[in-house]
Amino acid sequence: MIKRSSHGTARHRDAGRPTGEAARDHIEATEIYRDVESGYYIFVGSRGRTHVFRDNGAHHTSFRTTRANRNRRVSYGKWVRVNRKQLPFLLK
Repeated sequence: MIKRSSHGTARHRDAGRPTGEAARDHIEATEIYRDVESGYYIFVGSRGRTHVFRDNGAHHTSFRTTRANRNRRVSYGKWVRVNRKQLPFLLK
């Protein structure tokens, strides 16, 4: 079972959100980012499912993004691309 922050737990209850896929998408993600402001890690699953995790492994929230939106966040310097080797131990 995945650890969730209080925000993540509340969002998980919202049936329209992709939080239920967070654990699988975390493992299978081919796009991984770090939010430079918050320090959180972002994992992108299929169909733009985007999951935010704290460095302690807790799932914070989930939402959907488009490729254009992700590229914009990178170009504005909000997100930086990382690879799995750069992840904290609890997120590998």
